[in-house]
Parts: sequence; structure tokens; C-alpha cells
Amino acid sequence: MDLMSRYYNLKGLRLFILIAILNMVLLFLSRTGLINEIVFYNTFSEQFTYDRALKLFDDMNRFSWIGYVLSPILLLLRFSLISIVIYTGIVFIDIRDKISLGSVFKVVMASEIVFVVAGTFKFFWFYLFAGNYDLNDLGFFYPLSLINFFNTGEVNKLWIFPLQTINLFQIVYVISIASGLNKVCKIGKSDSEKIVLISYLPAMVLWIALIMFISIDNSL
Repeated sequence: MDLMSRYYNLKGLRLFILIAILNMVLLFLSRTGLINEIVFYNTFSEQFTYDRALKLFDDMNRFSWIGYVLSPILLLLRFSLISIVIYTGIVFIDIRDKISLGSVFKVVMASEIVFVVAGTFKFFWFYLFAGNYDLNDLGFFYPLSLINFFNTGEVNKLWIFPLQTINLFQIVYVISIASGLNKVCKIGKSDSEKIVLISYLPAMVLWIALIMFISIDNSL
């Protein structure tokens, strides 16, 4: 059994704990290694004095535990929604008797490792190479995405999310889900690819459109 198959065949609970811990580690590293008083002040220097910005920074740190509590809950919600979307594709091609929703959930959990790698890449980019930056730069940048061909001031806020979403990691994620369906659910490669094409990709387009609509609404 190759390494990829062994990874996909980990027990579901172990997979969830692994992904949840890795996400919380990334969250901790980002908050302690990338966001400090200077970065916070650089972001709000036009709105607050240094003392006021420092107080806001201390307040943020005081309530940072909420992020660690919400992280696994949000992951569970994300996995559930994506699993339902993909299972809808399975229903459409009429092979639901061969695949359970639980096995799809497991594939979605396992594929999340792609975005963990993306988050790790982003952390090391800012930690080692970014130099002087602020919170806006952290929010704007996404590794190996179309957004990196533009400067912060060149992009309308409406287009930031779409340009971030179109990235190499997203492509690898789609391939990972298709490969996982093939390995875990024991279905043909053509069926697994078709499922992703008719379910996840249209859902992602709709999600991007929804975020853009909300961005327009907030800017009015």
C-alpha cells in the first residue's frame, strides 16, 4: 500500500484530530510569529494612536482563545457542507448505492491537508521573506494564486476573493478529492473525476459569486 493510500485509510477520528491540531498550530504560529505590536500599529496607524493600537492588540490577544475553540467547529462545518455537495454529485450520476456519505466525509477531511500546506507556505513566506507588512498584506496574499500578480492598491475589493481562490492549491485539492474518492470509495477514476466536476466546481463558483455579492452589498 502506497503512502497516499495509507493516509486516506486512516480512521476518520484520527484524520479529524490530525487536521484540527495542524490548523490550530498554524493559527498559533501566525498569531505569535506574524502579528505583533508593530504589525498591528502599521495597520491602524492612520486611525489610532500607538497607545490605542497597543490596547486593541492586547484585547485581541486576550480573546485569542476563542479562535482555537472555533477552529475545529468551523472545520467540521466546512467538511460537512463540502461532503453534502459532493454527495449530491454522486446522487446525480446514480452510484449512491456504492458510496456512503461517511466515506465522502473522510475523503474531504483527508484532502484538507492541501490547505494546511498552503497555510504553512504562507506562514514561512511572511516569516522569512515579507519584511515590513501589515494585516492588510496578510489578508491580501494567498500563495500561488492569481492575486499575487497584482499589488494591493491595484485590485478592487470585489475581486480579491476570486483571485485568491484561483490558485494552484485549489487545483491540487480538487485532484486530491477525486483521487480520494477513487481510493477510499473504490470507484473508477472517470466516475470520481465526474463527481467533482459536477458538484464541487459549480458549488465553488456559486460560493465565489455569493462572496462577491456580499462585497458589493457592503460597499454600498
